[in-house]
Amino acid sequence: MEIVIILLLEKLYLFFSTLQRRIGHRHCYICHQSSSLLICEHCVHEAVLPLFPAPGHNLLNYEAVQKNLAPPAYEALYSLGKYEGVIAGLINQLKFSKQLLAAQVLTAFFVQYLGVRLSISHDLPEALVPIPLSHRRYVQRQFNQSRVLSQRLAKEFGLHNIDALKRVKHTKQQSKLNKEDRQSNVKGAFAVVEDIHVNSIAIIDDVVTTGATINEACACLLDVYPDLHISVWSMAVTVRS
Repeated sequence: MEIVIILLLEKLYLFFSTLQRRIGHRHCYICHQSSSLLICEHCVHEAVLPLFPAPGHNLLNYEAVQKNLAPPAYEALYSLGKYEGVIAGLINQLKFSKQLLAAQVLTAFFVQYLGVRLSISHDLPEALVPIPLSHRRYVQRQFNQSRVLSQRLAKEFGLHNIDALKRVKHTKQQSKLNKEDRQSNVKGAFAVVEDIHVNSIAIIDDVVTTGATINEACACLLDVYPDLHISVWSMAVTVRS
């Protein structure tokens, strides 16, 4: 396992070094210290810490994650790490400050840490579907972080990106609600607006907490495509003790 992590780190260093030269940065994107890499070695190592013991494995089989989720309507959950530390910082920069470079860094982490296992275990879907924002929230932000991540991941893995869902109900922010209220908040929130001509998809979201939003998206999709195989890819999951 240690050898695998070392090889992954070497690939990340090469990627960030190449990207650094391309965009002309002279400091670490995360800690802002002077660095010859876009993400300095210290921050790369710090980013490893939130990763789960077996990157690329189905987290529905990982009790620390599974016990916090509503009964899933999807078959598998894959995530880069816990919603903390470096990963949380990158997600927040993307989500609230519209820092597109953060999406590129998160995508690089996801591909390097999870991509190999997803490929060799034949767990790659045929297409990716991002969780949409309501029109009101999109107007406020002018930005959908899940769509940006989905587009970048689709490009990296050579998959289709399908904007199959539309949010037809404006909902309260899930982060402000408890587990029970989250489920009722998103009830009936989605509609299918694009045809899906594949057998398997992964729904893309930035953070999964209870999975209530994801479950509602799955219910909407399965109502139209009952034989569709659905997994979930997220940049982070919230893990509570």
